[in-house]
Order: sequence, then structure tokens, then C-alpha cells
Amino acid sequence: MIELVVNPRNVAAISGALKKITDMVKTGAVSKDDTIHIVLEQGIYEEILSYNLSNPLIMEGKAGTKAEDCVVKAENCEAFHKDTENRAVFVIGMNATKVTLRNFTIINTHEKTLPDANLGNQAEALCFHNYKGTLFAEGMRFSSHQDTIHVKGFSYFKDCYVEGDIDYIWGYCDLSLFDHCIIHTLQDNRGDDLVSYVLQSRAINGKKGFVFKDCSFTGVPRKTAGMYIGRSAGTGKYDSVDRWDSIALINCTVDECYSPEFYTDEDGTRKVYPSGKALVGWREYGTKTRKTDGTVEISDTSKRYYMNYVMTDKEYKDNYSSLDLILAGTPLSSQKSKN
Repeated sequence: MIELVVNPRNVAAISGALKKITDMVKTGAVSKDDTIHIVLEQGIYEEILSYNLSNPLIMEGKAGTKAEDCVVKAENCEAFHKDTENRAVFVIGMNATKVTLRNFTIINTHEKTLPDANLGNQAEALCFHNYKGTLFAEGMRFSSHQDTIHVKGFSYFKDCYVEGDIDYIWGYCDLSLFDHCIIHTLQDNRGDDLVSYVLQSRAINGKKGFVFKDCSFTGVPRKTAGMYIGRSAGTGKYDSVDRWDSIALINCTVDECYSPEFYTDEDGTRKVYPSGKALVGWREYGTKTRKTDGTVEISDTSKRYYMNYVMTDKEYKDNYSSLDLILAGTPLSSQKSKN
């Protein structure tokens, strides 16, 4: 294992460390199989980062440091750099194999502007641009407005905090598991009358997609506009490679300020596919509602979007009652036992 400790007193401390490692791999001084361990000391790192080596990467805040006291932040967005893999604060590329992030914060500081005809306000904090490797994030905080987290392939977020306002969790995933996370919807900085969506799933055909287990969905209440758990990508089909609307909420608690439908096709302008079932589509089990007075009660699912599916006790027990069941058959199943 190659270990580097960095601190924010040095300019471009993290990107400099990553460049040093990349150069060492290219020259053969470091094997392509060696694990890279980067420890971040407390403070603020104003950097845009990328990682695209096959070496397993562990990047974490120094032991004893709170995630909110160890911050990587920068402004980036579609208007500055075109395409998803270029506009994030931290991009993990297609050559990565196993990436672990622990105990620090990533913030994209971009504030949205009007108009947004060219989608210039898309501004990821994290982009996992990788179909074959795995991402494990624990005790992390991710903040932006639009498109905070973009994932492909396989990812597992444990005890993390994610905030944003439009499609702030999205991507083309096989499985992206959020376990005991706080998902917080901000007010759109352009105005209180703008609708918010937590997710836009473009999941791989037939895969579980985005699964939230024991998560808490919180938010800033709107006066007029809706707040939805998800909206459709609008282009999924039975034979499409991806873009399936697959989101599962398992034993989650959702603030009362979210629209009771949970999901929307935006007045019929976005076709939803597929209909919810136990393993695909929009589905839930054991959802609870947190009232404005702080009390929690079992959710009334009668007003859900009509293609949402409420699972039976047996379907929950057979497919979602343990992490082993959720992660079965994925590369994350072996990573879980090592983290």
C-alpha cells in the first residue's frame, strides 16, 4: 500500500498527490495493483479532482476529524466544461477498479442561474463514471444544487448525507445502494416556485437500480411547488440498454413536505417504464411519514403515482431484508465484508 498524507496548506494538495501517484505508476515505480491510500488532514481543499487508475483507491479524512471539517470544494458545471464526466468536483474514471471514500465532504459551489436552456447548471459534486468497478462511500457528505451525485455501475453509500434540488441523485446504475443515509432536498436558489426532484433513474435494463434502505428523506418545505422522490427519464423501453425507472425505498422515513405521489411523469410528458414490481420500477416497502410536528407514522400509499408498487411482506423478506440479499450477485457483495 502506498500512503500519502496531505493538508490544505499546500496548493492543489490532493490533485498533486494523485498526479505524483499517476507518474509513479507510469514509470513502474508503483505497481498497477498497489492500493493507494490518501489521508486528508482537516481543512478546506479548493480543488477539482479526477482519478482514473486501476489501483484501488482509499481516500479518507484523518481519523477523529468530522466529515464537515474536511472539505473538498470548487465550482464546476456544464456551462464551464461539457459532459457529465467533466463538470464534477471529483470524477472517478472508467479505469478505476475499487474506490473507497470516507469521512470528508465534497461540495460543488455552483449557484444556478436563469435561464437554463442549455442545461448549464448541471453541477455534480461526485461523478462515478465507471460501469465495471465499485464505489464505497462511508460517512461522506455531498452537496450541490443540480445533479449532486452521478453514478454508473455499482456503488454503495453508507451513513452519508446528500443534498440538492433537481435530479441530485441520478445515473445509469446496475445497483446503487444508499444505506442509513440522509437525503435532503434544498430550496432551488432561483425561487420557491420551482419543482424539486431527488432522483432521475436511468438504471440498466432489468437491474435493481437505486435502492434506499433505512434512509431519511428530509427537505425544505415549498409554498407552492412540488417536491418529488423521482421523475422519469422518459425514454426507457423493454429492450433499451438502460434508462429504466427503477427506485426502491425500503423502510425509509419521508418528510410530509414531499408530494404524496412520490413520483411524476411531469403531466404525461415523460413515459414511465417499467411498471413497479418487486425488483424493478418504482417500488417501496415499510415507508413512514415524518409529520411537521416531528411525529412519525406509517405512510398512506393510496395517493402514490399509479405505477408505483407496494411490496408484500414476502417480497421484502425474499429480496431486501438483509444487505446480503440486496448486494447478492454484484461486485459490492465482496466489498461490503471488507469495509
